[in-house]
Amino acid sequence: MKLSERTQQTSAYCIIMLMPFLVFYWMLPFISSVTIGNDYLRFSVLQQMELQFSLKTGSFPMYVPGFASGHSSSALTLGQLFHPLSHIASMLPGYWDGNAVEWNSFLKLLSLGLCQLILFLFLQKMKLSSIFSFLLSFITVYNLRIADLFRHGTPLEAYTGFLILCSVIGWYFIKPHKWLGPVSIIGATYLLICNGHPEEMYYGLLGAGLFAFAAPFYLSTMLPDRHVNLNVACVFWLKTFFCFFLGILLSSVYIVPFYFDFIQMNIDRVGQSYAWADSELDTVIGTLNNFLMPLRSDVNSAFGGSSLILIAVIIPALRLVRIKVPLSIYAIWGLLLFMFLFMQGNRTPVHRLVWEHLPFASSIRVAGRITIIMPFFIMLLLAWIARAGVISLRLGRYVFTLKPLTLSAVFALLIIIIFYLLHIAGYYVFQSPILWDLFSDYSAGHFLDIPFPLVELITILLGASSLIFLIVHDVSNGRFRWSLILLTLLTIIQLCILISYRSAFWSDKKYASSTFEEMKMQKMNTFEYIYYPGGGLHSSVVMTQLKRSFMEPYLGKIFTSVIAVTDQEDGYTRMEQERFPHQVFVEGYDPQKAMAISARAKDLIKGSVTLVYNSFNRLQFSVYAEEPAFFGLSYPYTGNWEATVNGNKVNVYRANGAAHAIEIPAGVSEIEFKYWSSAWLWGMLVSCITFAAIGTYISCHAFQGKKWIISAVIIIIISTSGFLQWYHGLFNGNNLQTKYEWNYTTPVKAPNIAYGKKSRTASDDIRTHWADRERELYSNRFVDGDSSPCSGFTTLIHNNPAWILDLSKIMEIKTIVLYERCKIKALIEGPTNMLHFYSREIDKLEEIPPVNARPLSIAFSNDGDSWRAAAFVTLPLDYNRPERIVFDSPQTTRYIRITASGRSKLMFDEVEVYGH
Repeated sequence: MKLSERTQQTSAYCIIMLMPFLVFYWMLPFISSVTIGNDYLRFSVLQQMELQFSLKTGSFPMYVPGFASGHSSSALTLGQLFHPLSHIASMLPGYWDGNAVEWNSFLKLLSLGLCQLILFLFLQKMKLSSIFSFLLSFITVYNLRIADLFRHGTPLEAYTGFLILCSVIGWYFIKPHKWLGPVSIIGATYLLICNGHPEEMYYGLLGAGLFAFAAPFYLSTMLPDRHVNLNVACVFWLKTFFCFFLGILLSSVYIVPFYFDFIQMNIDRVGQSYAWADSELDTVIGTLNNFLMPLRSDVNSAFGGSSLILIAVIIPALRLVRIKVPLSIYAIWGLLLFMFLFMQGNRTPVHRLVWEHLPFASSIRVAGRITIIMPFFIMLLLAWIARAGVISLRLGRYVFTLKPLTLSAVFALLIIIIFYLLHIAGYYVFQSPILWDLFSDYSAGHFLDIPFPLVELITILLGASSLIFLIVHDVSNGRFRWSLILLTLLTIIQLCILISYRSAFWSDKKYASSTFEEMKMQKMNTFEYIYYPGGGLHSSVVMTQLKRSFMEPYLGKIFTSVIAVTDQEDGYTRMEQERFPHQVFVEGYDPQKAMAISARAKDLIKGSVTLVYNSFNRLQFSVYAEEPAFFGLSYPYTGNWEATVNGNKVNVYRANGAAHAIEIPAGVSEIEFKYWSSAWLWGMLVSCITFAAIGTYISCHAFQGKKWIISAVIIIIISTSGFLQWYHGLFNGNNLQTKYEWNYTTPVKAPNIAYGKKSRTASDDIRTHWADRERELYSNRFVDGDSSPCSGFTTLIHNNPAWILDLSKIMEIKTIVLYERCKIKALIEGPTNMLHFYSREIDKLEEIPPVNARPLSIAFSNDGDSWRAAAFVTLPLDYNRPERIVFDSPQTTRYIRITASGRSKLMFDEVEVYGH
C-alpha cells in the first residue's frame, strides 16, 4: 500500500472513530453539563456500580441483598457483569471518584465508532467505494433507534454487538480463515448475549441467524466471483451456527444463572398475556414516518434517520421499469416487510403467530423493539442498489441509460415532497381532520429554541437535498465529486439534528456518581441496594409474599413462639388470622418440638443479634438467647441459603411465608449463612471449559510444533485459575462491616392488632400500569412492625390517595397511631429507604407535591363497601412525634381507611392499631 493511500485510510478510520462524539456533541463526556438520562442513569450505571463494588471488595456477587427485596445477581442484568465494557470502565481513573457516568458514556460512544469502522470495512469487502462505505455504515449505526437504545443503557451494546456479529459473519464468508473468522463470530456472539438486555439480545440473535442464512446468496450477488451452491451454503451454515453454539456456551456463565435463578422465578416478565406483549405500539402512520418524517415516529419502535433509507423501500418498484432484481434482494426485502408487519402488533397476524410459536417470544413486550435489526438489512439493500450496473430505458425513439440508484432516488424524492405537501395542506391550508390523521404527533424534546415545524422543515430539506446530490452524482457518473461530499455532509447534519431532538426527550443534568468510600459508608449503614430496581424484577417468592404478607424488615431476629404449619398456604392463612412480632410460622417442623421450644422460650427476657461479618454471599451473626429458640433471616426463601450453627450444618426452614428460620440453642451461637447456586457453578464451569477448548483450537491452528502445546497449556491454566479464583471469591471477600444489632423485647399485653394484616392502596385515579401496581404492594410496610424513620412506604401522587387495612374480622379498637417521621419527598413511590437517587430530582418540579395532605380522614367499615367517618387529623404534620387518634369509646370495625385530601401522597413509617 502506498503511503498516500495508507494516510487516507488512517484518516478515514480516525474520522469514523470521532463521529459518535460529533453526533452526540451535546453530551460529550467530561465536557458537557448534560447527558442522556432515563434508564441509563437510573438503572444501568447504578447496577453496574453495585456489582463492581462487590468485585472490588473481593467477593464475586451471586446474590445482591435488598435488590427487589433480595435477588440473585442475575436479576441485575443491566449491570453487565460479564460484558467487557463494564470492567474496563471500573478500571479507568476516576471511576470510583464520581466519574462512573462519564466513563460509561465515553466507552459507549467509542464502541459506536468501532462498530461503524467494522461495518465500513465489511462494506469495502463488498467492493463499495470508500465514500459509499462510509455513508452506508454511518446511517446504519446512527439513527433514531440508537437514541432509544442509549437511554435504556445496555441495549446499545446489543445493537453494536449485533452489527459487529453480522459484519464478521459476512467477512467470514468473503474471506474464510481457519481460526480468525470462527473466533470473531464466537466473540461477537458472546458480546451480543452478555450485553445485559435480554429482549434486544433475543432480537439480535434472531437477526444474526437470518443474515447467516441469507449471507451466501446475498454476498454471491454482490461479489459475482464468489460462486455459491447449496453445498457451499450448507458448509458455511454448519460452521457459522457451530460458532454461534460455541458463543452461547461461552456465555453460559450469564445465560444459565439468568434462566434458572431469574427467569424461572419471575412472574412479571414471563408468562404474561398477549395484551402485555402487545403494549406500547406505534400507529401505522407512525411506523411509516420512519421513512418520511422520523420525529413523528414513536420512540419505542423508531429506526428512521437519513432520507436515503427510503430508497430501499422502493426496490420492488424497479420491476415496473423492467429492472431485474436478484432473488436474494427480494428475500431480504421480504424479511424487512415481515419485521414491519411484526411491529404493527395485533393489527396483523404476524406478531401474534410469533408470540405463540417462537420460543421465549411470549416473554418479550413492545413489538417495535424488533427494529433493532432493521437498519442492517436496509443497509444490505442500499449496498446492492449502490453497486447495481447501468441499465437502458427506451421511451419511444429515445434510449436513456440510468442506474437503479438514480431512479430509486428520484422516486424517493418525489414521495417525500408529496407527503410533506400533504402535511402542509392538512395542517395549514385545508385544516382537514382527514389529512391530520395521516400524521403522528412529534416524539421529540426541546433541544434548541426552534419551533418543531421549523425543525421538521429543515430535516425534510436536508433529506431532499441529500437525494438531489445523490442523483447529481449518479447522473454525472461521478464527475462531480463535490456532490458526493455534500451528500455526506448533509446526511451527517440531518442525523445530528434528528438524534439531538429525539434524545432531548431524556437529556438530564450530569451528576457525580457515588464514590467508593461513599458506597462503603452506605453498606456500613444498611446492607441493601438503596435504589429502585425497576419494574418486573421481583422474584415470584417476593411477589407472593407482598400480596399475602410483608417482607420482614429486620435482617436477623429471634422468635420465641414457634407455630408449626403444614405448608406455605397454611402459614399465610394462619398469619392472616392473627400474628405477633415474636411468632414464627415454620413449615414442615415437628409440632411437638414447636410447642416445647415455645414453652421454654415464653419467659425469655434477654436476646440479642449482632452482625459480625457480611459480604454479598455470606453473613455471620453472633446470637445470644437465654433459652432455645428460632433465628430468622429476612431474605426471600429460594432454597439457596445454607446455614451452620457453631460450625454444624442445620436445616433451614421456610418461615412466615418467605423468610428463613433455623433452630438455635440457649446461650451464644455463631451463625453463618452462605448463598449457593448450582446454576452459577455449572454456568461458570461450562464457560471455562469452552474458553479452554476455543483457546486450544486457536493454538493448534496458529502455532506449530511445541509452541501450540505451550500456548494450549497456558490457555488451560488461565481457564482453570479463572474458575478457581471465581470459586474462592464467592465467600472470602472483605467484611463490609454493616452495623446491625437487634435486641429482643418481651411481648406487650396490649398488642398492635394491625401488625401483619392485609392492606392495599386506593385513590380516585387508580394507576393501571403493571409496574405501578407492583410497587404499590409495598404499602404493607405500614404494618411490618418497624416504626423507625423512613422505614415505610410512599404512594404515587393521586387524587385523594387512600390506604385500607383489613383486620381480618370485626374488632374493637380504641387507638390509632400514625408514624410520619420521614422527611424524604421523592418523586417515585415505593419503600422510603430506597429513594435516595430520586430525591435529587425534586428540584425539577415547579411545586413539590404535598405529603399526607390535611385533613387526613379516617373511616371505618364492616364490609369494605359502606364507610362511616370516624375521625379527622387536622394538625400539621409533626416529624418529631407520632400522631395518636384516641376514641372516647371503643369502635367496632373490620376495615380502616386513611385518606389524604386533594392531590397528594400518603407516606407513613408505621400504622398501629390498639384495642385498649
